[in-house]
Amino acid sequence: MRSLFRRFDRFGLEYLLISGQASVLYGAATFSEDIDLWVRPTEANVAKLARALAACRSRVYKLTPALKLRHFRKGHGFHFTVPARPDPVYLDIMGRPPRVGSFAASRRRARTMKTGWGSLPVVSIEDLVALKKTRRLFDYEVISNLVRIRVAEFERPPRSLLAWAARESFRAEDRAEFLRGLGRRTSTAQCRRQIAAEIQYFQARDAAYWRPIIRELRLLRRNGLLLAQGAAVGESS
Repeated sequence: MRSLFRRFDRFGLEYLLISGQASVLYGAATFSEDIDLWVRPTEANVAKLARALAACRSRVYKLTPALKLRHFRKGHGFHFTVPARPDPVYLDIMGRPPRVGSFAASRRRARTMKTGWGSLPVVSIEDLVALKKTRRLFDYEVISNLVRIRVAEFERPPRSLLAWAARESFRAEDRAEFLRGLGRRTSTAQCRRQIAAEIQYFQARDAAYWRPIIRELRLLRRNGLLLAQGAAVGESS
């Protein structure tokens, strides 16, 4: 994977590491199969991405539209495999992930982290928390881990951070603790009831967000406008 990120740097690609691998780097998750990237959605940057993927001998994995700026701005995902040893790398790319603002703002908040693949720009914990509010139930445990890690960075967390933590944690015991730090006595049982309702709400929001994107993806597939699975990048992009 080091060679993959070196290629990205060589082509000047603007990106942020997000999702599973970002959670692993922060210590909030133990494993992630894929590499998820947020690529800045500009014409020039999409062209850099296409060149870098072709140079890495990447191939289309599944349900991937053409590498066109309009698809990046609409929130579509792009899925590739990159040759590596012992197994290929699965690479998922977005230009407009849900629940976060602009790439430029997230890039300012991001951290540069030293990894076995080099120094990489990684989305901030706050943005990662927003990104992880998906339909997948296990993501809420990862969010709670991220929140705990963020609070632990301060010997005396400021009230604004505790308020954020109490709002964003989906672990009842942690939420009750953060609320006590704000001088509010709320039982663990009450927090658990609140959290259950909130998770249902965020799952429904995530489903609603993806519905029109999936509808368009099906239309593209029906019209034969998706990249051919297994095709080398550059053959049909």
